[in-house]
Amino acid sequence: MLISKTENRLLLLMLIVLVAVGQMAQTIYVPAMAIMADALSVHSGAMQQVMAGYLMTYGGSQLIYGPLSDSIGRRPVILAGMTIFAAGALIALFAPSLHILVLGSAIQGLGTGVAGVMARTMPRDLYAGVALRQANSLLNMGILVSPLLAPVIGALLTKLFGWHACFAFLLLLCVGVTLAMARWLPETRPTETAVTPFMRRYATLLSDGNFVRYLLLLIGALAGIAVFEASCGVLLGGVLGLDGLTVSILFILPIPAAFFGAWFAGREQKSWHMLMWYGVNSCLLAGLMMWVPSWFGVMNIWTLLVPAALFFFGAGMLFPLATSGAMEPYAWLAGSAGALIGGLQNLGSGLVAWLSALMPQRDQFSLGMLMFVTALVMLLCWWPLSRHPESGKQTVTG
Repeated sequence: MLISKTENRLLLLMLIVLVAVGQMAQTIYVPAMAIMADALSVHSGAMQQVMAGYLMTYGGSQLIYGPLSDSIGRRPVILAGMTIFAAGALIALFAPSLHILVLGSAIQGLGTGVAGVMARTMPRDLYAGVALRQANSLLNMGILVSPLLAPVIGALLTKLFGWHACFAFLLLLCVGVTLAMARWLPETRPTETAVTPFMRRYATLLSDGNFVRYLLLLIGALAGIAVFEASCGVLLGGVLGLDGLTVSILFILPIPAAFFGAWFAGREQKSWHMLMWYGVNSCLLAGLMMWVPSWFGVMNIWTLLVPAALFFFGAGMLFPLATSGAMEPYAWLAGSAGALIGGLQNLGSGLVAWLSALMPQRDQFSLGMLMFVTALVMLLCWWPLSRHPESGKQTVTG
């Protein structure tokens, strides 16, 4: 039954923490990447494989969790996903080599992909109208706040106990959240929902050229962020030689720009069409600003963080705007569309982060080139969409 006002605050809090577990697993070890590379006897750039492995399975698993939760319910899928995550954290905790660490991270992503789906699905089960917007707002705050906290926690744990403590923390957090879910989480799946074969729904969505363009645009936005996050610890710690705590602080500085981008996207004074151009152009300019200094052999804190903040701002605008553009024609397939967007966004960004790990990490050339290329893909996808008058009919809400 839909709830018309913001009730079930405990359930919403559990969902926020569930999402936070996945977000923290992606970034908590960033300040320790240089230390981890030394301990595992690999070059620092190879550590990006850990994040890439996580992102690919995190994204791919969402394509299964969404339809599966429609068939058997939200509760059993969540508990199964978190159990898988705990197994991955345990493997990563005792990993003797980079390959095993990547495997553990990939299993973590395989499990916590359930959080990415439930963050879009369960609020729809529970709330309607204004309460739904309030619930989604709180969830988005949780998604953005947890990456701010995770690197700081990771830096402190690494300094006090070593890099293994990051994965021990994730394991304990996962166990606590899973026990809370098992004790208090009710089943929220609407009993009257008709189940349609999910492959048929996905085929319908992927046959729509406009939907695919919006999807590629969103993949590009998240891929640019993922490449920066994967490279940041390597460049700041391994190349510039900064300590873990400093890396963690610098790592989170561009993230508030995403808050501002999301706020700016909700301004009613600007048309949706114009806001989309602002977002795409911001990312394109940021990619160029990240790449150009490397042509002249320049890299410092400012050449890394200023373009990153601009890219985060543009991506912060594009996530709600482009998602709205993709999903508006598909109210009857909103669940499948959300799972497809979330899953392929993370899968695509994971593949780009993996490509980054295979490239030299002596300076910001590879980072800047990949960010510029992802932004260029976004422009090429948005250009034909912007030429259709109907593309500007989206309603932007604050």
